[in-house]
Amino acid sequence: MTGTTDPLDPLAPVDSWDRLVSAALVGTSRRAVPDTPDLPATPAAEGAETLLDRAALAAVRRAAGHTPVEAAPVAPDDTDDRPEAGQAATRRLEGILAGRLPLLPEWLGLAAARGTRAAHSSVPALLDQGARDSRLRPALAAAVGGRGHWLARFNPGWEYMLGESLPGDRFDRDEWEQGSPARRRRALTALRATDPGAARELLRGVWPDLAKAELRRRLLEALATGLGPADEEFLEHALDDRGANVRGLALSLLTRLPDSAHAHRLRGHVREYASADGGLRVETVRTRRDDIHRDLALAAPRKQPESKNERSERLWALVTHAPLDVWPDLLGTGPAGVLDAAADSGDADLRDAFVNAVVVQEDTAWARTVLDAVGPRVARRPDAHARRAFQLEKLLDLLPVEERCAHVQGVLGAGAGLERWGEVLRATRGPWTAALSEHTVRRLHQPGRGRDSFGYREVCEAAAEHMPPEHLADLRAEPPFDDTADAYLRLRDTLRFRLDMHKEL
Repeated sequence: MTGTTDPLDPLAPVDSWDRLVSAALVGTSRRAVPDTPDLPATPAAEGAETLLDRAALAAVRRAAGHTPVEAAPVAPDDTDDRPEAGQAATRRLEGILAGRLPLLPEWLGLAAARGTRAAHSSVPALLDQGARDSRLRPALAAAVGGRGHWLARFNPGWEYMLGESLPGDRFDRDEWEQGSPARRRRALTALRATDPGAARELLRGVWPDLAKAELRRRLLEALATGLGPADEEFLEHALDDRGANVRGLALSLLTRLPDSAHAHRLRGHVREYASADGGLRVETVRTRRDDIHRDLALAAPRKQPESKNERSERLWALVTHAPLDVWPDLLGTGPAGVLDAAADSGDADLRDAFVNAVVVQEDTAWARTVLDAVGPRVARRPDAHARRAFQLEKLLDLLPVEERCAHVQGVLGAGAGLERWGEVLRATRGPWTAALSEHTVRRLHQPGRGRDSFGYREVCEAAAEHMPPEHLADLRAEPPFDDTADAYLRLRDTLRFRLDMHKEL
């Protein structure tokens, strides 16, 4: 019957939690404990004890991700043939979730490399963690597999997982036409992997009817899969979107198409407004043109005078997204010369914008130049603005592992202080090479004047997270210095924990 809820539907929105919370806020002396037909019976029929009993039942149900009803259990619809992590690995994962969260990405990566999935008992806690940290979601999706996607249907807090792709996903037209926004995104991404053009045309067909900018942005993200020149026209259209986040994503995707008409227009803007007279200058005062603002996904210029921040934003966007090859052509020099000219300009924002461009455009050759230009100064503690611009970890990530570690080892010579060691090593993603690991171990054991306890602790924490755990054997059993003994012992404990984790997976 229309307008009613089927009591046997496991997906029906029957949940007494909100009513219990409301009664608890008011107090059982002023409001009776509400009926909870969706929960098992409790011994008492009224009073605070009953409210707490029923709230406990509801909390367990919500944590399990399933709304119980008077019906047969719902059979999972996943078919994940990968072996489940063993008991030791599962206990290790529980320990990580309980208090060693920085090690979770490593556990997930090891499981993926071994072709292992998380035990079903671990899935709810992993889904909870993904709700808190969106950066983990792709790795979590691989770990929880089909069971995680199935379970996410029963808990609104886990709905994000429904949009995460899995290897072997196939386009499902019913999901695309009738599914939730997350399921539609997953279906569109699956189609992009096999037929990018068909997926783009599906998106084009529904685009005018997507009233919310967030829905348009999430579906536009699917174009990152299989992105190519044929997508340029649609992305140009998205640059005119009324949603700033949609325009920003369209610009980000167009930046990955260096031969597009949009890229050539940005090169033209650089040639028009940049000059090398007396050092590199990029004129931002007279660029309040509608076409430039559109190409940079910025709001249309206003009639009133603009602020210094608005001019800086335009400069930042132009340098970040204009193809890097335009600058050597303009100045008649290589990347190092361009960076020198930016440094000589007297405009700190200009140099920072070039560094940001290297990260956004993921240009390895320019990353080498930036890191070489900064040299030993790479680890000086920057102010808040420079932290936004420099992004040392991302620059280092652009280098192959061997080259990355060799660069860091060269920077951290005998004259580098421990605080500098800690800052650079924290930004050097692991696993480190044997050479860098041994270099770090020697520094931890090295006596000498000027050793500060703060920097020493930073080095210990970085090594605990990034150094291959087999280097535990290189560390002395007893702390070499009394004032940092706790940090050293935590390093040994973490490496031992990680070593066992590697053996168990």
